[in-house]
Amino acid sequence: MKKTLIIITAAIMLIASNALALDSFKIFRNYKGDQTFAIPQGYVNTYLLTASAAKTITIPTGSRYVIFASTADIWVRIGTGTAAIPAGDTNNGTGSELNPICRWIEGETQMSVISAYAAKVSITYYE
Repeated sequence: MKKTLIIITAAIMLIASNALALDSFKIFRNYKGDQTFAIPQGYVNTYLLTASAAKTITIPTGSRYVIFASTADIWVRIGTGTAAIPAGDTNNGTGSELNPICRWIEGETQMSVISAYAAKVSITYYE
């Protein structure tokens, strides 16, 4: 009985650990063999932004790619540093990016997002 309980507990832990697993970013081929850009839904997090308030977001472990979508323009800074809405020129490589679509983020642990307006943002992560 004790051995069965241990096996059941181990199985539940394995199932639970895969519940939050990231999907692989894959490009598929259509029936003609051409590459298509349909990808599986990944690990999606959603955020509500307050106007002009930067939000720091922790990147899920194992993420390699990220896709952004939002209801308003967003400025993003991947890595350390805080995203900012430009008030002038930034010419030293530390500026925030306006409305990125798909980015490689392997090895990064955080990002910052800001919008001039209240916005809803979805960020989809892939391994």
